[in-house]
Amino acid sequence: MRGQDVVVAGTNEMWSRLFDGRERWGWEFTPPAPPAVSPEAAWEPVAEQVYAPHDFMFHQRRAKRAWLGLIGWLVVTFFAVALTGSVLKPAQEKMPGLVEWTTSVILALGVVLSVVTFIRTRRRFSVMKRNYDSQYNGALQRYNEAYAGWRSRIDEHNRREAERFQSAMLWHPVRLTSRPSRIDVFGGTEDGWASLLTTIGAAQLASGSSMMLLDFTDMAVGDNLAHAAAGQGHEIVVREAPRDLARLGLLAGLDSVELAEVIADSMHNLNRSAMSADLRGLHIDLLSAIADRLTTVSFAKLVAGLQVLRRVYDAGSDETLAADELRKLNSYVDTVGNTDQVRNELQALEGELRVLARAEREGEKAEPARFDAIWPVRGLSVIATRARTGRHHRFLNHVVFHRTLQELSSRQASGRETLVVAGADQIGLEALESMSRQARRSGVRLVFLIQHLRDDLRKLLGAGGTASLLMQLGNGEEASAAAEFIGRGFKVVMSQLTVQVGQTFTHGTSSTDGGSQSSTRSSGYTYGGHSSSSFSGDGSSSSSSGSSWSTTRSNAETREQNWSDTRSQSEAESQSKGVTAARVYEFDVEPTTLQGLAPTAFVLVETGPAGRRVVTGDCNPGIVMLDRVALDAPVS
Repeated sequence: MRGQDVVVAGTNEMWSRLFDGRERWGWEFTPPAPPAVSPEAAWEPVAEQVYAPHDFMFHQRRAKRAWLGLIGWLVVTFFAVALTGSVLKPAQEKMPGLVEWTTSVILALGVVLSVVTFIRTRRRFSVMKRNYDSQYNGALQRYNEAYAGWRSRIDEHNRREAERFQSAMLWHPVRLTSRPSRIDVFGGTEDGWASLLTTIGAAQLASGSSMMLLDFTDMAVGDNLAHAAAGQGHEIVVREAPRDLARLGLLAGLDSVELAEVIADSMHNLNRSAMSADLRGLHIDLLSAIADRLTTVSFAKLVAGLQVLRRVYDAGSDETLAADELRKLNSYVDTVGNTDQVRNELQALEGELRVLARAEREGEKAEPARFDAIWPVRGLSVIATRARTGRHHRFLNHVVFHRTLQELSSRQASGRETLVVAGADQIGLEALESMSRQARRSGVRLVFLIQHLRDDLRKLLGAGGTASLLMQLGNGEEASAAAEFIGRGFKVVMSQLTVQVGQTFTHGTSSTDGGSQSSTRSSGYTYGGHSSSSFSGDGSSSSSSGSSWSTTRSNAETREQNWSDTRSQSEAESQSKGVTAARVYEFDVEPTTLQGLAPTAFVLVETGPAGRRVVTGDCNPGIVMLDRVALDAPVS
């Protein structure tokens, strides 16, 4: 599947929304906060309690019985009239009008008093009830008004919250807050890269900036962006190497040393595991010597020059070199030497450059262009490499990369340019860091699209002044390394639960038997007597005497016996529970999550003014057509 399969076609509305000049790397899905409960919901108005007077029931009962009181007073009045008439009836003959007048007065007073008492009782309760009803109705009206106002405020709050929830933006653009000079994209598929380039490139071009894409993926990840930009009227330059090698101008504008460094660095990085720095210096010497002796430099002439130094060039059948160029090279043959190392390196250089020379000859017969003209101040430039064999493809990638690196050192950047290297895995850490330093000096924003996070490329993660964007990483080790870089969060969890249960049972018996016996004996003897005598005047006398005695004996015997039998039983149960909590660290994003990301999903990690920021997003350009997509990033 090629990158252009991500977005097969887009409507004009979609492209107009994408090309709005606002930087975005994707969209972050931010669900709105659920409708909040009104702060007044817990403060429902309370009705004012209005209590009746303490004697309300008493006066109510009296008012209901006022008719009975009236009748009673009237009965008493008539009874009093009748009694008065009967009492005054004897005096009626002396005072004929007294009875009628007195009874009339009593009757009138009784009737008046009865009516007044009746009216007073009824009126007193009526006034009391009216005052109570007035207070109760006033309190009820105030409560109804307060409740209606409270209910209306609650309903208005709920309406606003529901409206906010229904209309809140769900997708917010993801923007870089740290203004990094380099963005490293690790992982992902060609589909995801094509979506990412379309999303970031549309805004970049619409703002009047330029973007240059080096596509080493052989999957046409920049085609979507190129087609969309062309449809929006932006300047587009697309070159495919080696087909358009003549129009690329890779060697144009370079002096002999710069040309030699481009090819030597390409060879060095291509064989960096087996090639030493001495061989790189030898390549620079050989290539610069050949370029100095050529009138115009091309890959074909470089191959012919290498053949001359190898003493295999056939001047009769090959007219690539002019006579003067051939003479100068022949004069340099003896200087080069004929050691095995020189011969091997000349042959290696010729073998790599021969493919480019053949492609240069087979290319369109067009006026050679300069490489710096392909990278415009505004617009999009795409250089995509294609090759039938893997080694030649990698060498071509290195040549294009190092030629771009050479261009960076001499380019007068405007500060609004972006250079994207798709498939940067093949280049190597040393060359990538060299381009990163040069891009920072030149003021060019650099974007590396790296498919695998392994070996030395892990050192690019978290470098100063950079931001990292992690996409789908299917390999477990790569996903683990990415998750470790994203970071770990801690939480307190229960690590140990201890339950102890115990039971104690005790049974005991005791028996006691005893007794006592006592005997008491006592005896007593009592003796007493008396005598008396008396005399009278006539000489008579009398006397008396007496005696008494008693004997007492007592005998008491007491026996006592006691016994006791005691039984005791006890049972006890005990239970204790212990909970141990521990602080554990877990991945903020699990490796399995990174392995299962959608092709266009990503995790952005950057360190900005507010500290380290981790954002999940999606770079699918079709999101711009969804509802509730915000134009600005959410306010944190």
